[in-house]
Amino acid sequence: MSFALFALTFFTINMIFAFLFWLLGPEAIANSSGDFWDCFFFSVQTMGTIGYGQLAPVSLSANILVVFEAAIGVITIALLSGLFIGKFSQPRARISFTDKMLISTHNGKKSLQFRMINYRMNPIIDARIILTLLRPEVSPEGMRMRKSYTLSLELSHDPMFATTLTGMHNIEEGPLSGIEFNHMCKEGYEYVVTIIGTDGTFGQTIFSSQVYFANDVVVDGEWAVIGEILPDGSRIVDLKDFNIIYPRMVQVFS
Repeated sequence: MSFALFALTFFTINMIFAFLFWLLGPEAIANSSGDFWDCFFFSVQTMGTIGYGQLAPVSLSANILVVFEAAIGVITIALLSGLFIGKFSQPRARISFTDKMLISTHNGKKSLQFRMINYRMNPIIDARIILTLLRPEVSPEGMRMRKSYTLSLELSHDPMFATTLTGMHNIEEGPLSGIEFNHMCKEGYEYVVTIIGTDGTFGQTIFSSQVYFANDVVVDGEWAVIGEILPDGSRIVDLKDFNIIYPRMVQVFS
């Protein structure tokens, strides 16, 4: 898309100046037959500061037009170069989230869980994970509005997020305490996961997010094991089961 924008901008500007040179007549450019495409190629040579020497401005009006095109060409190329550098030097977060959230027992308590995986070759430094609940509420005046609550996570900060991470929120504490699951689905609860960290190579901030809706919640299941520790102490991750939830009377609310 960026290369197409550059080509379109370059072609359009040169077409405009070619038309202006063509209006000046064949005597404005040396060795030109007055053909429109001669004017177009001369415009390209001017903007690109090529200057083969065969085509050259002769009249005063042609030289003035060359000055304007040279100035516009320098500014345009500088702006487009800056856009390219900004686009391709900006690190991108390659983080995937599980398709579903899971409500399961952890350490004897019900917890809301989700998994993330970092596909980058380098770790994300000082990764901070935020889980936000969005739910409708009615004010004392009868106004229905959507309010947000930050749900505490068992692990909300990872100093070096390299491969996988499981976020867990204790349902028995916080805004979800005592609320029936069918009520959450009926009211259309939403959960927003945000992760912010620093790219380990470029040192720039990167972030990613995921939104889960009521029908994305699975109750009473367990995640498939995707990590394995080898005898030498190294760890491997099998991504094919990343989204797999083994049922224990699994119910998906819709």
